[in-house]
Amino acid sequence: MKVLCDDFKEVGIITSKGDSVGTLKLAKYQDTLNEYSNLNIHQLPSIKIGYSGETRSTNFFLYPKSINIITKYDVIVFEGTTNLLNNIYLVPLAKLFNKKTIWWDAGYSLPIRSFKRKLIDLIVAPFIRCTDGQMGYSTLAKNYLENHMGANKVFLNLNTINTSYFESISAEINESVNSYKFDESNIKLLYVGVVEERKKVKQLIDIVTKLNSGNIEKQFSLTVIGGGNQLEELKLYVEDNDKIKVLGPIYDKSQLKMFYFESDLFILPGDGGLAILQSLLFGLPVLSVIGADGTELDYIKDKSFLVNGTDKIEDALRKLPPINRTRIFSSLPNIKHVDWNNVLEDFIKKL
Repeated sequence: MKVLCDDFKEVGIITSKGDSVGTLKLAKYQDTLNEYSNLNIHQLPSIKIGYSGETRSTNFFLYPKSINIITKYDVIVFEGTTNLLNNIYLVPLAKLFNKKTIWWDAGYSLPIRSFKRKLIDLIVAPFIRCTDGQMGYSTLAKNYLENHMGANKVFLNLNTINTSYFESISAEINESVNSYKFDESNIKLLYVGVVEERKKVKQLIDIVTKLNSGNIEKQFSLTVIGGGNQLEELKLYVEDNDKIKVLGPIYDKSQLKMFYFESDLFILPGDGGLAILQSLLFGLPVLSVIGADGTELDYIKDKSFLVNGTDKIEDALRKLPPINRTRIFSSLPNIKHVDWNNVLEDFIKKL
C-alpha cells in the first residue's frame, strides 16, 4: 500500500478496529500516515461475527459509511477470504458506480471440498464474475478461483513479504547456514505465528510430547513464539514440560533471528503461509501441512517436507533424515524473488 502511494493520487483502506490479539490485530499505522499524506485509513464501526474452532473471525461493516467511501475511489480491491458478508453488497454497488474492481482471495487449500465450501462457492461465484479481475495469492488459489469460484480474469500475485531486512543480514544468514550441524539426538523445532485453534499448535505440542515419551535416543524440543487467544491456555499446558517453551509474541526480527538460526526445523501444523517464507529467508527449513494456505506448494521445493495433515507430522518427524540446510537453502533464490517495483508494475497493468 505504501508503494502504491507513490503512483496514485489517493490510496485508502477500509478496516474495523481489529482484535486485541491474533490474526486480525490492527496494525500500527500512524507513522505511515505521517509519511504519506495520500494514504487514508478508514476505520469503521462494525459488528464482529464471532468464531470458534478453525474458522476465522470477520467484521460486518455498518454499510452506509462503507458505501460513501468506495464512491471516492476509482479502483476497489475486495479481500475475499474473510469479508464475504461485506462483499456481497459492496461488489454490486461498486459496479453500479462504475468502479474498477478486483477480487483478492486465498481460494481453498484443503484437498477435499466440504459441503459448506461448495455452498460458499455457489453463493459468491456470481459476485466474483462481476469483478474486472481476480487475484489469487498462491498458484493453488489462482486455480481454485478459476475452477470453482467463477473467476474469468484471474492472475497470480503470490502472497509474500518484503525481503529487504533479510538482504541486509545476508552475511549472518549465510554464516548460520554454512556453520550448521545437525544433531539427530536433540532436534530443535520452532513455530512462529498466531496461537489459536486453527493453527493447531496444541496438536503440535501433543505430537512432540508423544515423540519424547520413552525415546532415549532421539529427543525433540519445541519453541512456540506468537500471540493469540490460546496463548495463556498453552502456557499452562506446557508449564511442567521442560522440552517445550511458549514465549508469546516477539515482533522484533533482530530478536527473532537467533531462534531461527539455532533451530533445526520450522513446523507449520495448521493454517498459515507467510511463516513459511520468513523461515526460509532466515535459512531454516520448513515442514508444513498441505493446505496451510496454498503458498506452501509454491515455496517449499522439497516435497518430502510437505505432509497430508497434522496427524502425519509425528511420522514425518520420527523418520526425519539428517537435515542438509545448505541444500535446502540453495532453493532460496527461487523464493527470494520480491522486487516491489516489478510486482507493483504487474499489478498496475492489471488495473
